[in-house]
Amino acid sequence: MSSIQPQRTFVEDLLAPRRASASPWLTWHSLSGERIELSGRVFDNWVAKSANLLSDLFDLDEESTVVIDLAPHWKSVVLALAALHHGATLVDAEHSDAAHAALWISSEPNDERIPASSEILAVNPAALALSFGSDLGPVAEDFNASVRSYGDQFYPSAVASSATALAATGGSAMTLNELFGSSVPARGTILVRAQQPLLTLLPYLVSQWAAGDAVVLVEDGVEVTERLREGERISFDYEPAS
Repeated sequence: MSSIQPQRTFVEDLLAPRRASASPWLTWHSLSGERIELSGRVFDNWVAKSANLLSDLFDLDEESTVVIDLAPHWKSVVLALAALHHGATLVDAEHSDAAHAALWISSEPNDERIPASSEILAVNPAALALSFGSDLGPVAEDFNASVRSYGDQFYPSAVASSATALAATGGSAMTLNELFGSSVPARGTILVRAQQPLLTLLPYLVSQWAAGDAVVLVEDGVEVTERLREGERISFDYEPAS
């Protein structure tokens, strides 16, 4: 029996169909009043820039474990898909594998939980932040200051479908094939409240984007008014499983 595992460019397969689209892909509403709309084309550009940054600065591959220690946000979703472009495994900060992570992505680069062996990418979630700020720390790379200088296109290599895509604390791990292989009905524009951890939400986001839906992601605590619903043309509310 052959031991060769099927390979695909999973993130590329997800993004390519709407790469030229000017229609919304992900719209973000924050507690501070930000509304950031990313079309399919712009979202793809951000993922490509971030994937190029991760390759250049950290040399990620299928053997890499990456901690995404960020709340659900348009930048954290972009970085998650950028890391998956390389076949890296995403874990949260509480996972047992976090102690051996090659890269720790965080808005708190001086967090004492980050092991000395991990490289650090600091992310300021504010939309207009052109640098992380004065508390970057001595070793972290500044996502905000660097990402715009990278190319708008990324040319991925195929990765094994059996590679682990994500492993959230308290949940079962998912392979790339499982994460990107689900088939769900299209629902239109979906409202998603950022009340769950990023790695819990990610499979849902991927499945609905694959179905052709747009996502409106609202920060936890944002009031979802009728004006917001009508303005974003919400057709379905995501309700997490109890």
